[in-house]
Amino acid sequence: MIRQQSLKGLATNLLLLAESFDSISDFCVKVGINRQQFNKYLAERHLPSQKVLAKIAKYFHMEPGDLLRTPEQFTIFYDGLEQELPDLHRYPNLLELFKVVRSNSDKMSPYHGVYYRYHRSSIYKGKLLRSVTYIFEHEDMTQYVTVERFPMLNGTGAMAFTFVFRGFCMMLGDRIFMIDFEGKQQNELTFTVLTPQYRTPVRFLYGVVTGVASTSYRQPFSTRVVFAREGTSAIKRKHLRAATVLDFESSDIPVEVRTYLSSSEAAVIFGGEG
Repeated sequence: MIRQQSLKGLATNLLLLAESFDSISDFCVKVGINRQQFNKYLAERHLPSQKVLAKIAKYFHMEPGDLLRTPEQFTIFYDGLEQELPDLHRYPNLLELFKVVRSNSDKMSPYHGVYYRYHRSSIYKGKLLRSVTYIFEHEDMTQYVTVERFPMLNGTGAMAFTFVFRGFCMMLGDRIFMIDFEGKQQNELTFTVLTPQYRTPVRFLYGVVTGVASTSYRQPFSTRVVFAREGTSAIKRKHLRAATVLDFESSDIPVEVRTYLSSSEAAVIFGGEG
């Protein structure tokens, strides 16, 4: 049973979920719950049943218990930012690499900020994946987090799954190298190489990304990638709402991005086939 003292925290968490929709009514229609009852949850006058809790949680691909986290914990969880880098002390060779990362962290300072990352999707063939990346300095290293969100293809707007990557980046030989690991499934590393831009302000970074497709075949893949600068602040909820899969014809895609990713040379190259 849900404790009475959870009413306020639950209401705050539900409101956070509803903010990503056009309205409370839009939220209730898409999730499939009664609006009058939902208003009572937000007003802290009524507790949802376990069935309703499970229905809301299922829509957002989380567990019912996640909705009962404290608002502070839930915000971090919902934004996909609760994963940390692994215990690096278990990997002494990697720590040697970090000496190099720390030694040139100042070279990465012009590139700190939030970006939309665009590349052809290895999961939804023929689609363009727009994720959000935040590059920042922490513990004398340039680190970053990337959040990928894949919607269901039935038009409901529900998220099918979310991936969160954390890693570090460095400037070597006039190229930006990015190395990360996926924190939710914990079964993938990705590598990105970008050409730096020395004009100010930084607008676009172009390069290639290599990883492993999250399909049953787990094929390695490589494809072109573009980072489009959004600002110098941390990730905001509006950025996370924009993380999705797009058609190439979408007007939301900058011309520079579409041009770089539309050529025949920009196709996804898969390994391990045949």
